[in-house]
Amino acid sequence: MTYCSWFLLLLLAASPAFASNAQKAASPEGPIEVTSMRMEADQQAGKVQFIGNVVGKRGGMTIYAEQMTLFFIENETGRKLERIEATGKVRIVDAERVATADHLDFLQATEKMTLSGHAEVHQAGNLVEGDEIEIFLRENRSLVKGGREGRVRAIFTPEQEKK
Repeated sequence: MTYCSWFLLLLLAASPAFASNAQKAASPEGPIEVTSMRMEADQQAGKVQFIGNVVGKRGGMTIYAEQMTLFFIENETGRKLERIEATGKVRIVDAERVATADHLDFLQATEKMTLSGHAEVHQAGNLVEGDEIEIFLRENRSLVKGGREGRVRAIFTPEQEKK
């Protein structure tokens, strides 16, 4: 599992392009653009739910899902994004990296992204998959937890074989 965690770290967090885009996406300053078939806002609960063919964009990252919910908290300056939850055929695209899962949970305060349920990350012929992938953007580290039969799977394609 250490080798897979290292690979995912290299694949996602250590890549300057991903780190830069992921930090922009996680940044509290950047706007979030979300489109969907339907939107339901609940001011008292502090959430906005998007349903049907959802596309969310922030920075250089795009999230596709069947449903996405943005949770907000009140602070001294107004509303602040607390968490993003996406379900149903979740796909995250950032440059040449693509991640897929059944469920995504992003915590703004800790900049932690959790992909669960058939979680996979693809980049340039490489693959890491497990039941759950936790990406700690601020710490540039990740953890892959076993899926089928309690194991993770990784496929590495050396540079000379990719050409």
